[in-house]
Amino acid sequence: MAKKKDTLKDLNEFMKNQSSESRDDDKDYLSKKPTQLAEVEALKSEINRLDNLEEGALHEDEVSNFIMKVAKTHGLSSRQVLYRVCEKVLAQQEAKEASDILLENFILYLRHQDLILEKLR
Repeated sequence: MAKKKDTLKDLNEFMKNQSSESRDDDKDYLSKKPTQLAEVEALKSEINRLDNLEEGALHEDEVSNFIMKVAKTHGLSSRQVLYRVCEKVLAQQEAKEASDILLENFILYLRHQDLILEKLR
């Protein structure tokens, strides 16, 4: 007959046979400093600069009016034009951050969701 295996006993033996070096590494892990830090200060300063700008300094009204005009001219939804503009802006960035990738995926989802809903109507 085949010998019945006991997984817990095997695991216990394996853990006993582990070298003490790996256990020391685990203790040091909590005292290690992170290897990659977010640039929190850079983000804070960028947000502060945006907050300190005068009203309309970024020409938000002109940009939004242009998007609305392009959408109306081509018979498109203003959201779809905005999604396309956001995609183009994100594509021109040299270094992408995690939030940029998340935004790209969210735009893709929203754009296709609109198209699916339009087809169902």
